[in-house]
Amino acid sequence: MTSRIDLSSSRLELDGTPAVLQCSSVFPVRLPADQWAHRLDLVRDSGYRMIDLYVHWGFHEQEPGVIDLDSEQRDLRRFLALAQERELLVMARPGPYICSETDGGGLPWWLHGDAPTAPSALRTTDPDYLAAVDRWFAAVMPVLADAQTTRGGPVALVQIENELDFFDCPDPEAYMTHLAERARGAGIEVPLIACAGQGDLAGASGDAPGVVPTVNLYPADSSTTFDEETRHYARVLGDRDLPLLVTETNRVHRTLRREILAGARLVAPYLQTSGFDHLVLPSAGNWGDPGNLMTHDYDFDGYLTPDGRRRPEYDEARDLTATLTAWGGRLAAAAPVPLDPGAVADTTGGPVVGGALALPGGGTIVGPAALGAEELPVRLRSASGIELAASVPAGACPFWSLDVPLDPWGAPGTLRVATAELTGVESGPEGLSLTFTGGDSAEVRLAVPTAGGGEELLELRGPGRAATLQAATAVSIRIGEPGPRLADPEPVLHAAGGELLPAPAVEDLLDARPVPEGALPGAEALGLADGRVAAELEVPAGASGLLLLGAADLVRVSVDSADGAGGHRGVHGTHGAPIRVPLGPASAHRVQVTAEIWGRANFDDARLPALRLGAGRGLGTVLAIHGSTDLTDLWEVRELPDRRARGRLDQPPLRGLGGWSSANPGRPVRYGRAVPAPDGGSAQVLVLHGLTEPVRVAVGGAAEQLVTPGSPVVLLPTGAPAEVEVLAPHVPGGLLERVELLAVRPPRVTALRTVREEDLAARLTERAPAAGAGAPLPREGLRLDAGERLLVRLDAAPATAGPGRLLELAGEDVEVTVLVGGRRVSRHVLGAPAVSGGDAHRSWIPAGWSDGDPDDVLLLVEALGAGGGMFGGARRAAVPR
Repeated sequence: MTSRIDLSSSRLELDGTPAVLQCSSVFPVRLPADQWAHRLDLVRDSGYRMIDLYVHWGFHEQEPGVIDLDSEQRDLRRFLALAQERELLVMARPGPYICSETDGGGLPWWLHGDAPTAPSALRTTDPDYLAAVDRWFAAVMPVLADAQTTRGGPVALVQIENELDFFDCPDPEAYMTHLAERARGAGIEVPLIACAGQGDLAGASGDAPGVVPTVNLYPADSSTTFDEETRHYARVLGDRDLPLLVTETNRVHRTLRREILAGARLVAPYLQTSGFDHLVLPSAGNWGDPGNLMTHDYDFDGYLTPDGRRRPEYDEARDLTATLTAWGGRLAAAAPVPLDPGAVADTTGGPVVGGALALPGGGTIVGPAALGAEELPVRLRSASGIELAASVPAGACPFWSLDVPLDPWGAPGTLRVATAELTGVESGPEGLSLTFTGGDSAEVRLAVPTAGGGEELLELRGPGRAATLQAATAVSIRIGEPGPRLADPEPVLHAAGGELLPAPAVEDLLDARPVPEGALPGAEALGLADGRVAAELEVPAGASGLLLLGAADLVRVSVDSADGAGGHRGVHGTHGAPIRVPLGPASAHRVQVTAEIWGRANFDDARLPALRLGAGRGLGTVLAIHGSTDLTDLWEVRELPDRRARGRLDQPPLRGLGGWSSANPGRPVRYGRAVPAPDGGSAQVLVLHGLTEPVRVAVGGAAEQLVTPGSPVVLLPTGAPAEVEVLAPHVPGGLLERVELLAVRPPRVTALRTVREEDLAARLTERAPAAGAGAPLPREGLRLDAGERLLVRLDAAPATAGPGRLLELAGEDVEVTVLVGGRRVSRHVLGAPAVSGGDAHRSWIPAGWSDGDPDDVLLLVEALGAGGGMFGGARRAAVPR
């Protein structure tokens, strides 16, 4: 294996030879341990020479101080040994933060919310946080150090942190320096890298000594400006004598080709090898709809499906590998340049997107990219005046050649023009043999000097052609057809019959906890990493509603129901935003509120409270509403955005909040007013209904807090008057609809119960009736009322050897939990709330994951909508190998 990787002189060198590396994500936490070798085999066979490996801190240290790097599914040494056996280099990424659309970005659950071990600030130099990180690094770094290429292993790069430039770290230099020192102190000798998520190299690496900055690029694959953006980073890093390493990017090989043409020497498409969140929770939120849930199916259409099938991009990987291998160090040492319009032109007159590489010693690799659904007609012109018309296939970015000298390959002559891709070079005593690959329009023009001082031009067109010129050295060229396609077909899924079983009340499966005297504890304070927490509340007469603040993730509210089903108000996925439930004030009410943990935020999204990294899960703050006052008007306008304003006004005018009209829209106006103390020691909540823009609110001179349209509430001090100031932009058309002041009191908690998800799965399985005890599952599906639950047992499937079974679920506004052998395999939200990531309908049941009958599949189906939901049944198929 490679013993040394060097990053200098704007090159990546393996044992002194310039190289371009392709790297696929392979995450053992998302694959069954008995299938690690299979995925690594497929990566190797695709031609990729490196894998990137997230080491998920929260998965390995599920309880503070108990770090498991050795058990079967967590055996880091075994995974590294498997990579080494296949001669795959490893870019190890042990965090501490990894993002990866996973629970808390890989930070352990016990660093979040109100857990006793939670620090005051994550991803900073907070002493409590660094103490936990140091313990993690002290365990994981020696394992990686022992497996470094410098010691005969596969680990060639070690990344510390991940996309820190997305996070508001107050001192990235001090933080990253600390991490780097701990890594070096644990024996890491290979290059340390740090990736920038949005191009801020200093913000990501802290410019810490010895830390190499890299870039993550996620363009639209159809972007026409992406080539220049990539060349920009190649120039910036080249000024530091470093190569451009693209440590995360898209999966389409046309985009990867464009990156290589723009100077990237490592391209690491994120999630080429897909997986499934069987063992870790996905994150809540991250991108798209701020209220989304990431799917358990972790699949962004990479070249390998979660169950290990090859997609068409797998064939594209093999094609690109052949080209990179053929060019070798010549390409890897080339300089990125824009396409020369005099050499490459669109024959219809439009601009040509793509890039080029100026080869050392002369010649150019050109890569015109066809971004649309049609072929791109182009004209290539060599320096000697040879012109060729060619078509770039739709969706392609071929590496073609202009004026390439043959002497570095040991033969005289020049490859004048090639509209076929070079895929093989053999040089030896008998001469030089060049193999190209292309379609019917592929053409090669090659000039070889003659004895009389002239040159002989060899012309070849179309696949299946070959020719040889004899000069001082024989030069042979051949145009071959693309190799066999290896992509696997999609399995055919068939309807799975089943039976309906009496569903035990989930609430009866929860464990009683001591009833708190004050505020409800968060899930983390209750020691709950994954599961459900439920509270029963008594709301006295006179309350007009219930207000939940900070509850996450799937929140169920039931009013005046003995079994938790009747009076169900639907399931909310608001991620900490306020939930308001109206109540009839004439009588007292018994309310049950349940919060189900989907996953902690892995990103800071200011739009919703629970989407902040470190935010906890659970019921949040539950308040009964006992009064309402309109405070829309009579706000003092204390500071203006206009040029005449000089500080605070002595005689402020009175306007409705947000009502000051200004010729400077977007600049903030400061509003203020005194809010009297509520009666009877109640607390007060300010609600900014219909807020259209974020504002900042200061209460009683305290620091300003951000209030967003997604969570337009401010909790005021209990039983005391308050001075409130709002800093808000002038919004033509209106900042908000109205301002409401609510008088609130916490209702009495009569019961508190929790259950871990693994215990819930086991108890549901234990209480499920035996096969044959239920009614047949209707083919047309089933309608569920609000709050209703069903338990479905699928019919046994025919025995088939393979890595597992695919299960496709149908429904609308339901949650489906797949249970096998007493354990949860996956959860699925179908319909609302919104989901993102992979296929929300698809589950994969790996072979051997059941201690009992692997075909004994139970589905817990729960209605999510206030109007109920629909379960449409299931289809399944075995996955062949």
